[in-house]
Amino acid sequence: MPITVENVSYTYGKGTPFEKKALDNVSFEIQDGDFIALIGHTGSGKSTLIQLFNGLLKPDSGKVFVNGTDITSEKVNMKDIRSTVGVVFQYPEYQLFEETVYKDIAYGPSNLGKTEEEIKEIISEILPLVGLEEDVLTKSPFELSGGQKRRVAIAGVLAMRPKILVLDEPTAGLDPAGRKDILSCVKKLHDRNNTTVVLVSHSMEDVANTVDKILVISDGKLLNFDTVANVFKSSEELKNIGLNVPQVTRVVNHLKQKGVFLEGDIYTVEAAIESIKEYIRRKNDA
Repeated sequence: MPITVENVSYTYGKGTPFEKKALDNVSFEIQDGDFIALIGHTGSGKSTLIQLFNGLLKPDSGKVFVNGTDITSEKVNMKDIRSTVGVVFQYPEYQLFEETVYKDIAYGPSNLGKTEEEIKEIISEILPLVGLEEDVLTKSPFELSGGQKRRVAIAGVLAMRPKILVLDEPTAGLDPAGRKDILSCVKKLHDRNNTTVVLVSHSMEDVANTVDKILVISDGKLLNFDTVANVFKSSEELKNIGLNVPQVTRVVNHLKQKGVFLEGDIYTVEAAIESIKEYIRRKNDA
């Protein structure tokens, strides 16, 4: 299993007046090649959980395994774990610091001891995956658009060739075109390389259009972990924890209440269009 979480709990500020339990006895397994969305209200424990995946935090109790290795063990080689699990934090462009895009992407593999020739090969392989042209390599990252900066930051993590990619709100602050481009890039990475992806997102539309399964966290507890269709069927449960289903699903549910019965599990615009067409055909044939 790429990631196994067993009975994990974590508390911030333990023993102080500011003590807060971020995770409470959480257990689940992420399979090889899974494309998972991690959703939950602000303060639910999402960010804490992803920091456990590559050892940035260690649980108070319980265990985390990455490809069968117990990363809570004192003997674990964290350098190996962090090259296996690549984490792209929210607004990763704020972490760009080198004078050129090339140097920024090369920073990780250089620290892993890769030769200049190996680094060039890695970068030429990654650029098309993230939708960047070679002419961007000589530019300062600070000259680029917001979407391009985000791609450079993702490329820097991918340059370490992680088998598991964790993205914390990768489309935050981008315009609709930028959001679509970044999600398309992530989907392409998953499909081409069978990369295991964990996507943290507040956008139910992004989740519906991109992932296969959804992991729901609420107040530090695992509330649900199932397919997109099954999680979005539990719309009342999501509303109770401050989340919602995609807007198109809310529209479809409203239509059903008005007697317009649309078949199938609908949580994308494309699915809604097809279901409406089928409804019209049935009406015309009646």
